[in-house]
Amino acid sequence: MRNLVQTRLSEVVAKHSAMPFPDAIDDDDELDIFGLDSLAFMGLLTAIEKDVGYIPRAILEGDLYPETFGELVSAYDAQGSK
Repeated sequence: MRNLVQTRLSEVVAKHSAMPFPDAIDDDDELDIFGLDSLAFMGLLTAIEKDVGYIPRAILEGDLYPETFGELVSAYDAQGSK
């Protein structure tokens, strides 16, 4: 899941941000450093949904707005393990 989320994030950053995507990303890296607006972030979620078939319920219901890369990956891991 981590590799998939990272791949989709790099694609969205390349399309929507002037920020270069780093060669390596850590779980503690803040998502806002990539300069994505809310529309681009929704595009990220939609791209991941095409691969895994869902957007985590916690994100959809507004209970979670992931601030770090690790939080985003964890949201998918938690939903996928149910």
